[in-house]
Amino acid sequence: MTTSSPVPAVPSTHLPEWGESLDLLPHEEANLGAFEGVFPHWNSGNIAGMLEHYEDDIVWHNVAMGEVYDGKDAVRGFLEDLYAALPDLELDVTLRLPRGRYVAEEYVIRGTHLGPMFGLPATGRRLELRCMSMVELRDGRLKEDHFYFDALTAMRQMGLMPQVQATSKPLARAVLGAAAWFRRRGARR
Repeated sequence: MTTSSPVPAVPSTHLPEWGESLDLLPHEEANLGAFEGVFPHWNSGNIAGMLEHYEDDIVWHNVAMGEVYDGKDAVRGFLEDLYAALPDLELDVTLRLPRGRYVAEEYVIRGTHLGPMFGLPATGRRLELRCMSMVELRDGRLKEDHFYFDALTAMRQMGLMPQVQATSKPLARAVLGAAAWFRRRGARR
């Protein structure tokens, strides 16, 4: 019987990064610069300052809500509604990855729900929305953004949906089962 000696632990400082890292190309550096230019305007609520970094034909795809905002006026309207809903909005970028003409960004939006949001009245609750954007840039300006967030978690934070743990209880399962049954029955008509 052969026994192997334990493998010594490798200090985390010596672990290689996952995958191979490449130097950024000049246009990728410019794209990162565009994002750095927009970022301060988010936390100050300066919508006009944000829009200076966007192409006139900017298109935002709000995947969670199934909405598209086509052009600066539509994007401005969305942003005005967002800041009315979360007047103390703070944006914290957790990851930014440029490649080619795209920049992927993971971020957290925090704020107090003091105005209508998603067609729902203000709840006064603190929200923390984890988001992801895939942005296409043209000549260092934002051209198209597909952004995602978990709308169900946002509604839970608003107090409008039960926490996940609550749905595992027998009574909650029965209520959800009945709601699903009625929904299926209504869909057949």
